[in-house]
Amino acid sequence: MKIFVLTASILLGLLVAALLFVFLSPGYGLYFVRSESMKPAINMGDLVITGPAGAGGIKPGTVITFESGKNLVTHRVFSIDNNTLITKGDANEDPDTVPVTAADVKGVVLFKIPFIGFLAGFLRSKLGWFLAILIPSAVLAGFLIKDILKEAFKDNKQSPDEKEVGSNEK
Repeated sequence: MKIFVLTASILLGLLVAALLFVFLSPGYGLYFVRSESMKPAINMGDLVITGPAGAGGIKPGTVITFESGKNLVTHRVFSIDNNTLITKGDANEDPDTVPVTAADVKGVVLFKIPFIGFLAGFLRSKLGWFLAILIPSAVLAGFLIKDILKEAFKDNKQSPDEKEVGSNEK
């Protein structure tokens, strides 16, 4: 059991470290998908990792994340006209009405992690934030209380003869 907990803790720590590295690296980004417009390739609640376009550049079929007004949108490039990109969500019938310029592109989608967005959305709520603090605190308090009680009852379990021997040594 201890090996399982240790392995799970190490894997979780590595995942958090990798996501933090990607988040802090210039040119890369982490974005949560909030709609079903890219279904079935990318679902609502997925976390997409974006990066620079690379040597191949952006071409039709590439999935990009771009800024549209105040929102970030992840759609597939449908076509390229001069320096503007026409995008379309996989679940949408028609291409997007507003073309995207290269300056609006935040990055090319490298891969996705399913369902992480639901957890992040829950943690942003008041109840989620409360539980994220309360549950680990309660577990920690439980371990501390267990250790305190274990030490307290350890002294009471000694026989009267053992207590006397300990008092004669002083």
